[in-house]
Amino acid sequence: MEGKIYIDGEIGSKVTLESVRNQVLALGDIDVLNVDINSGGGDVTVGYAIHDYLKGLNIKVNTKAVGVCASIATVIFLAGEDRGMLPNAEIMIHNPWIQPNQGMEASDLEELASYMRDEETKLANFYTGKLGADKETIEGLMKVETRMDLNQSKSIGFVNANSNNYRAVASIKLNDMDKKEGLVKDLLNLTAKLSKMVKGEESAKAMAITLDDGSSVFIDSEDGEFVGKSIFLEEGGEPLGDGDYMLEDGRELVVADGLVSEVKEGEGEEVEALKAKIAELEASMVESSKALEESNEVNAKLDESVKEIFAKVEALEVENKAMASVTVGGKSPVKAATKTPVVEKEVSGIANGLAGFLKLKG
Repeated sequence: MEGKIYIDGEIGSKVTLESVRNQVLALGDIDVLNVDINSGGGDVTVGYAIHDYLKGLNIKVNTKAVGVCASIATVIFLAGEDRGMLPNAEIMIHNPWIQPNQGMEASDLEELASYMRDEETKLANFYTGKLGADKETIEGLMKVETRMDLNQSKSIGFVNANSNNYRAVASIKLNDMDKKEGLVKDLLNLTAKLSKMVKGEESAKAMAITLDDGSSVFIDSEDGEFVGKSIFLEEGGEPLGDGDYMLEDGRELVVADGLVSEVKEGEGEEVEALKAKIAELEASMVESSKALEESNEVNAKLDESVKEIFAKVEALEVENKAMASVTVGGKSPVKAATKTPVVEKEVSGIANGLAGFLKLKG
């Protein structure tokens, strides 16, 4: 039986000896342990402790760099008997460094410098012993902070296994009858299932999931759980290549060796909230458009009313002029007394007021 654990993050804070031990213990009885590493390094003491713990396990340990494996994380990486590396991963080694968090005198700095030189020597000797490389070469690489791709890592000895698809095979101990019997039962069940599939009595179950680019991939899961499940480009086809894949719901799948090793929660809730906000704004725009249409209808009706008022005013002006020319007795023309001009003034005021209102609203 084999199992897998993950070292993902800063050594000493996110990744501790306790967290690694808990992952291993949760796997139960296994013969092979695969360790995926994605870490920029961290605490030197914790890194050595994790390395020694893995080397002390009475099982085969394999390691693989799946992102960046740098600084003290490379010490953990070298705990692996078979060491692989993904094509786009990188390994980085450098001299240990420290950033004092308090004031120091000259004697303190001298003591610290002596300690750091001892750590440099310890790390260089560790690499030399593990890789079988020349110590001066290792010290030169550490001094300039060297980053190595797949080919460089192979040439210096960090990588010694198939980098893309190493799969350790668990062996059966001949004297372990329980394991033999359990494996035989599993094989019989699998044979029966395959037989049904060939006869058309049972079809393989695979869940289609959509990536953020709209394409679909297939995962062997009927319960919605992804971690540890096989994932394919096509149902029953070739396994999906190693890497990170973004789903349309914002989650991110990490794929290694054709299996989903991790599901990272994305911004799904935030995206849904934004979608809801957009829908709300669209509804508000529709309401505003309707209100604008209604306002335009009111303005049109007011415009017609103003035109009617102006027409009446013009008619009154004509009538006033006609009445002003009428004489009352005698030979001297006297304009007839009338209140029409007052009416004209009042009506004109109303018309002008409405015209002003329309001008402001238009």
